[in-house]
Amino acid sequence: MIKYIISFSLATALLVGGCSSYKMEIQQGNYITSEELAQVQTGMSAAQVQAVLGTPLLVDDFHKNRWDYVFYLKSPGEAVKRSSVTVFFQNGVVRDIRRDDALVEVKPK
Repeated sequence: MIKYIISFSLATALLVGGCSSYKMEIQQGNYITSEELAQVQTGMSAAQVQAVLGTPLLVDDFHKNRWDYVFYLKSPGEAVKRSSVTVFFQNGVVRDIRRDDALVEVKPK
């Protein structure tokens, strides 16, 4: 009986210890490809932009003429990757498009 208890305890400890070393990739937001972004032009309606890029991650109630598409990727042992696309509207059509690609350096743990 004690042999089974020790075996069970050892197996449980190994399983729990193995799970704690697993680190998963974290991806959030809207990934916008260069091809998708090239399809968005000034003068397009909000519905046309949404058909190409999808629903924006951020729509500010105080700045309804601005849509923010933000993408964030954190892979174990690598630097955090972040990019964003901001679409500005005026009178219901695209006025300006800005893309900001950044590599945020974070030391791997």
